Amino acid sequence: AASHVFYTRGSTGTPKGVLVRHRGISRLALGGGFLNFGPEDSFLQSAPISFDAATLEIWMPLLNGGRVVLTGESGPSLPAIARAIREQGVTCLWLTAGLFQTMVDEHLADLKGLRYLLAGGDVLSPAHVRRAFEALPGTTLVNGYGPTENTTFTCCHTITRADLERTSIPIGRPVGNTT
Repeated sequence: AASHVFYTRGSTGTPKGVLVRHRGISRLALGGGFLNFGPEDSFLQSAPISFDAATLEIWMPLLNGGRVVLTGESGPSLPAIARAIREQGVTCLWLTAGLFQTMVDEHLADLKGLRYLLAGGDVLSPAHVRRAFEALPGTTLVNGYGPTENTTFTCCHTITRADLERTSIPIGRPVGNTT
């Protein structure tokens, strides 16, 4: 059954509606194998609600007994994201590759309370991944990739120390229940 429709221009540049099914959301949030998200966790909902990443930010915590944290701002700024992590106990954050790089450059210390930091949607800078990996030893870094048609993530890769020597960061293997 259908959950909702996202409108995207994708790689073609031509706008199109993408039907998101309930089973796609379940596949993403339950048993995907890229996060061990539980009731003690909270996910910051910072993506625009019309962006497919919001599906992960909302349904991952709600379907796993966790908390959705809102910044209380429309289009949260990087300082608002940093403040929410510090003040509201956010344990999980998803950022586009560009926002990830800027957060590492400008707010790296504010990311220290995270249990999971997911980034993706574009090529990750190995230098920024290295800085985050070294500065955030208690944080699991995950590179996630996938088109809207696959409900946010098709594949994920948990960053390892060996990845820091690569010239590019892998996008990983398909998440659970993905064919």
